[in-house]
Amino acid sequence: VGNSNLYSDDELMSILSLHNELSDELKGDNNSQITSDEDEDKGTSFSLHDLVMRTVGTEQESATTTTNTAMNAQSNTKSELSNNSISYDLDELMTKKVKQIRAIASDIDGTILTKRLTIHPRTKVAVRKAIKLATDDDDNKAVALKYFFPATGKSRKGAIDSLSTASMELGMLIENSCPGVYLQGLYCVDGSGDVIFEQKLDLDAIDAAEELVEQTGVSIVAYDGDNLYTTEQTDIVISLHEVYGEPLPILLPSHGDDCDENDNNTVDKTNNEQVRKLSSHNPSMHKLLIMDDDIEKLTKIVRPQLEELAIKYNACVTQAIPNMLELLPIGCSKASGVEKLCDALSINMQEELMSIGDAENDAGMLEISCIGVAVGNACPIAKKAADIVLDESNEEGGAGIAIEA
Repeated sequence: VGNSNLYSDDELMSILSLHNELSDELKGDNNSQITSDEDEDKGTSFSLHDLVMRTVGTEQESATTTTNTAMNAQSNTKSELSNNSISYDLDELMTKKVKQIRAIASDIDGTILTKRLTIHPRTKVAVRKAIKLATDDDDNKAVALKYFFPATGKSRKGAIDSLSTASMELGMLIENSCPGVYLQGLYCVDGSGDVIFEQKLDLDAIDAAEELVEQTGVSIVAYDGDNLYTTEQTDIVISLHEVYGEPLPILLPSHGDDCDENDNNTVDKTNNEQVRKLSSHNPSMHKLLIMDDDIEKLTKIVRPQLEELAIKYNACVTQAIPNMLELLPIGCSKASGVEKLCDALSINMQEELMSIGDAENDAGMLEISCIGVAVGNACPIAKKAADIVLDESNEEGGAGIAIEA
């Protein structure tokens, strides 16, 4: 394969990513192998994967110049972009830290996933490689990485479904191979999917939040593991399923109600008076979402009152998405969940964990990790907490760049 400018690096990465996803289907298919005369004489062949990698490799070798990609870091770290690979000019301390990394925690929405709920090819390839390296039992492997796991506000099912929609392979790898921190650290599992930590809200906090929702006319969703409940299936509540890939929130049926969930995961009800309050659900809920598309109303009217009741009822407030507030048990956060999981995995967060994120709820995790990386689209709070702030956003493969490092 000769040098060519027919394809950009991202296009080549897209081709490679597509090939990797279809590799299982292509195995055994004679048309999936491209054989040269010279290779055929040697009894060898090369796949589309080899073709792309040879092309990328040839162009990298022939590159005589590099272009600087703006990357800001509180440690004054600089990076260079050389065609398809990122190389970092790290100071001695950061170089030492990178070599110590044994686990990577990454947010999903806004970090791995784009606004269109897709995954940039660079990120897709980097996550796949990280998971496979982490699950490789070879004690002599060159990379020290032992774990890759999601750290997200999503439910486990919602996270896996969202990733599977973007990449079936990544969704399956996360489900079958990876530990995880879900529901803002309130639901943590090991690599087998067994729960190692969970915590739920006090019922009084849920009751007070429901009163606030009624007074302000906003929407509410409660999480109990992978089951989501609401008191009214408003458009924004339904969007949680249709836009963000979470399980569809259902109405909580009244005590003694004989109604069953139908095939569409909704409850057949004749009126909302039969719907129980969320605070009547035992044994409570992990967290609440308070939602409204009027962001100014949510920020200036609802949030101050929600924070006031949080103080009163042993809860706390965080935010990952502008039109959603989250009520969690006090002392709980994505950072505390990551800490619980790292303890179970024998990972020292301050010395062996790299975390990647973009939102307010990622800030604590970024701050206490050995290396915290904020992607280019991160909010100011997350950027301030990070050691490294990339210019590249989730739309440009920022998470992939961080993982490749």
